[in-house]
Amino acid sequence: MKVKGISILFCLILVVGLDAQRKKERDTSAIIQQPGRVEFSIFDYAMQYRVINGEEDGLLVYVETEDRTDNAYNWTFNKLDTALNQVWTRIYPIPFDSYLVGMEYHDGKYYLLFNASRYRNEDLLLLEIDSKEGSFQQIEINTVFPIQLTFFEVIDNNVLLSGYTNFRPVLLTFNLDVQKPRVVPGFYDNKSDILDIVIDDDAHMFTVIQSEKLQGNRFTMKAKTFTSDGDLIQNNGIIPGDKKSLVDGASTIFYGGFQYIAGTFSKKASQYSRGLYLSKFVNGRQQFIKYHDYADLTNFFGYMNERRERRIKERIERKKQKGKKPKFSYRLLVHDIIQRDGEYLMIAEAYYPRYSSYSAPGSSGGFNSGYNSYNPNFMGYKYTHAVVVAFDRNGNIIWDNSFEVNDVETYALEEFVVVNHEKDKTILMYLEDNTIRSKVVEGNEIFEGKTFNPVRLAYEKDEVKSRDPEIEGLKRWYGDFMYAFGEQRIRNEQGEGGRNERRVFYINKITYNLNAETN
Repeated sequence: MKVKGISILFCLILVVGLDAQRKKERDTSAIIQQPGRVEFSIFDYAMQYRVINGEEDGLLVYVETEDRTDNAYNWTFNKLDTALNQVWTRIYPIPFDSYLVGMEYHDGKYYLLFNASRYRNEDLLLLEIDSKEGSFQQIEINTVFPIQLTFFEVIDNNVLLSGYTNFRPVLLTFNLDVQKPRVVPGFYDNKSDILDIVIDDDAHMFTVIQSEKLQGNRFTMKAKTFTSDGDLIQNNGIIPGDKKSLVDGASTIFYGGFQYIAGTFSKKASQYSRGLYLSKFVNGRQQFIKYHDYADLTNFFGYMNERRERRIKERIERKKQKGKKPKFSYRLLVHDIIQRDGEYLMIAEAYYPRYSSYSAPGSSGGFNSGYNSYNPNFMGYKYTHAVVVAFDRNGNIIWDNSFEVNDVETYALEEFVVVNHEKDKTILMYLEDNTIRSKVVEGNEIFEGKTFNPVRLAYEKDEVKSRDPEIEGLKRWYGDFMYAFGEQRIRNEQGEGGRNERRVFYINKITYNLNAETN
């Protein structure tokens, strides 16, 4: 009986301890604030609202309705200001055969790009919407040859279209004044892929990040900078050195001849990287490239629980004492580089593909993966954590930190973690299961640990009964503001909002106040 009593007491202590730990892990943050919310009613499950970010110009919310004409569906467009007040509503017909392939905001106008036909990829329809007036203009685009689009951007008076034709990458500009396409030379080959397009509206330039195959089945990165019309300004190609293959890359904007390219590297042609690199170019010449293994980072494994992180670091130290280099392999999705007070912040999210049974590597991929074959065993990507690393001008790491990402799974690779910064602090956030999860770091130190803030509802008695996990997210908006969005089925026993139960698409305005008291 004594032994049983001790066991029961131990179990009770353990349960209390676990509850206390779970409560601690679910702390909310006074730093994260939600100053506004707007809801749009959903009357049937076919309705799907979408949002275009107009930055300081507000948001454009649109939805396809059940109403139709003889040859078109009627879409409803709602313009919101930055306080989430409705500015105007318009209904506009979209032809039956067309389907949406891209959306963009530029210089006071919203753009929606459609394939004009499901059978001809060279015929496009561009819908231009004036943000202030709510007026519409249709522009027909013919690319001459069919393109499977991967990127759509607008800069000055030019539309940038990138994708694949005949399984090879291609980049076009379409001038909205003369309404003629132009092929940008230097991309149509079978040894390269376009990974990203970085727009610099202030300088009227754009940079194309390109992966290029080298001898020995290795890869390098190029950053080609063009005028807004598509004329080449500078071509910076990294010389990676022996036994190095560059997996991914991101670039700073091109300024005064200076440009940095950062990303992940491996020792051979593999999507699994061994660490990070930073390369500097001045007037087209590579000044250096520096490599940093994941084992050399201070907090790369900080997303793990303390016991597991301690074992990893002890293993690293033992190997170093024996003169060996610890090796870790990760897949990272690299964000754009943020320049801040002499530091260059590289943000990336770690993930891995999931399969129901064995499948050959590379059999499935994300939006920019080109033409990977369909794999019925592919179950999506599982995210594990985000890492933020600060480099100095010489490519040395100043500090690094990590942020655990839980429960995020997706079939298409996309950025989930939103990163903002204020002076020497960096705020990391993402949305999952109606909850804003956040962490604030100050260099290698933690200013506020991981917290969980429920999405604020419209009424006190509101209760979320269900949500659509496929339609939920958190995006940067303007300045220190972000917006969260998603679909919810809400119950309210008091009938606030006009009825006891409603299904809505919501948008919540999100910001932060670092002067608030932390947990």
